[in-house]
Amino acid sequence: MAGSNHRSILRALVLLILISSGLFLLTSLLSTPAYVRLFSGQEQLLQVLPLFTIRDINGTDGFLIRNDAGVTVRPQSLGRVDLELRFLDIITLRQMVVEVVPQLYVRPGGQAIGILLSTQGLIVSRTVPVVDVEGREFYPARDGGILPGDIVEEIAGQPVRSVQHIAALIDTMAQMGKEIPITVRRGGNRFTVRLRAVLVRSAPEPGDEGPRYMLGMILEEPTAGVGTLTFLHGSSGKYGALGHLITTPLTSPAPISDGRIVRAQISEIRRGYRGSPGEKKGTFRSEKDAIGTIEKNTKFGVFGRLTGGMPSSRWQKEVPVALATDVRVGPAEILTVLDGEEVESFAVEIMKVNPQNRPDDKGIVLRVIDERLLNRTGGIIQGMSGSPILQNGALVGAVTHVFVNDPERGFGVFAEWMLQEAGLWDTRQLGAGTATDDIPMAA
Repeated sequence: MAGSNHRSILRALVLLILISSGLFLLTSLLSTPAYVRLFSGQEQLLQVLPLFTIRDINGTDGFLIRNDAGVTVRPQSLGRVDLELRFLDIITLRQMVVEVVPQLYVRPGGQAIGILLSTQGLIVSRTVPVVDVEGREFYPARDGGILPGDIVEEIAGQPVRSVQHIAALIDTMAQMGKEIPITVRRGGNRFTVRLRAVLVRSAPEPGDEGPRYMLGMILEEPTAGVGTLTFLHGSSGKYGALGHLITTPLTSPAPISDGRIVRAQISEIRRGYRGSPGEKKGTFRSEKDAIGTIEKNTKFGVFGRLTGGMPSSRWQKEVPVALATDVRVGPAEILTVLDGEEVESFAVEIMKVNPQNRPDDKGIVLRVIDERLLNRTGGIIQGMSGSPILQNGALVGAVTHVFVNDPERGFGVFAEWMLQEAGLWDTRQLGAGTATDDIPMAA
């Protein structure tokens, strides 16, 4: 009996040692980032537990300095350095990357912009079945090769202007017994498909003359409303805006085909309340007023190049861009437009900074404290997405979402991720491999 008890105690001790060792390894892994971005000349301390080491794979002299608190990363030049986290200097537990980038300066935005997903045509949000007058079901658009996200640009050689225009063209040609040639843009390709419309019994409406021909396409206007410009990089002409993905009611993400941003004027403010987000109402015209291209639509916003004049602002001076690790809880300001095209500054407080070593949204939680903005809008409202967040004279992020149940609070995305998405921090160009309970909605 005594021997059995000793074996049980021994097994328990071994199990405890294994669990403790596992927790020790896990703690070290979680406390050591897999990715670090630093400015040239900037240092960062990596807290490394005893028995663990960090080794520079490239063997760069002086890049890593061991001290009592851990390991200090001290960049020597621009570029990328590959590191390893090791246990007992034998077992490699994690690969690490340090990117050393130059300090970038941008002009903060705040201007209101209109978003055109395409300069012509209408977007196919989805294809649907149609039932003919005899009760049979058909999928003319789908079976003819039309896909959600396609841009319908022409019908029978005529540029289309609206859903009503397309419906009239389809009905006219189908009554003549002809196949309908539809010119479609998909990505960078433009092609024509020929479809045969189906005669359906339409729902009773005022002025309805009875059955009509349909192709089974749900179409949307190629506009995504009003947003806010975040930054402009002067030497490259690159910009970032919105701070979040553009989606349509029936497709996600929204397809972009020859997209443009245009100057917009804010004409009305609908105040937000708890449970009812507010909204900026703006006006903008066609692609003739375009001031920039849209080349990317991502979870961090829309990006492209400016091609025309942006409305002037008092914030014309370029400011440095802060890394995510440099953003602090405390006072800040946002730039946005409430009337016409005038960019104004409003006080906010950064309440929380979520540590992020990899690109992700919602890194910043902020609260509006400016009484003038609160009285006018109730806090963060739709259309404010992309409003730049400035702290200590640097661009730290952009407003992205509002808390539905508390419009005074919202989320922001780190400026670092937006600059990366715009292609302004690309280590491949710097010599890679050497030491070189609330529900948010889009604002």
